Amino acid sequence: MQTALPTTDRRRIRGEESRQAIIEGAIDCIASRGLRGTTLDTVAERAKVSRPLVVFHFKSKNRMLIDVLNYLGARFSAGWDAILADDSVCASERLLRLLEYDVRFVTDYPQYVSVWQAFWGEAKGSTLYREVSFPRDRRYMRDRRAALQALVREGGYDDVDLATLDKGVEAMLFGLWLDAHLNPSPDHYAIGMRALRTYLGALFPRDFAAA
Repeated sequence: MQTALPTTDRRRIRGEESRQAIIEGAIDCIASRGLRGTTLDTVAERAKVSRPLVVFHFKSKNRMLIDVLNYLGARFSAGWDAILADDSVCASERLLRLLEYDVRFVTDYPQYVSVWQAFWGEAKGSTLYREVSFPRDRRYMRDRRAALQALVREGGYDDVDLATLDKGVEAMLFGLWLDAHLNPSPDHYAIGMRALRTYLGALFPRDFAAA
């Protein structure tokens, strides 16, 4: 016979479920309406909960937006950190996995990318993004550069300008995210990875065959 959960546990679970539903409703609203068109009322309607419940969990729209950014950041970080935690691969494989993950993410989660684009495209949203999410972005940049640096060291590529190379990879990744957002295509991942491998193959011919 299954033992019933204590009342406090049931309340906590219901609270977590309702909070998650609101976060998902906010993501849906921002992706389709932008930040200006997203209100506590529209989120409540999308999440199929009452406005007072939204206020109970988040207090204000600004607090809700911060929590949305943190939720999306945690989703991206989980896969990124799993790649970094695998010490069994060489430098070139780790770098390739990080780049593949980045490009695959925009294909698998287009709605999340639409939300980030909404923040980037509005003055108040971009300010909030810089405060909340940019510290994570800087960490991803450092991780990617460290992977590139390890490849340069392991492969003996002494003639590579690491700073310029890293900026080129960063520009390609951002361009692929923007292209996937504005011009989605079922071939986006394959074409994006071919472009990245071609770029890396020209600089690291012993580790990456040009596509």
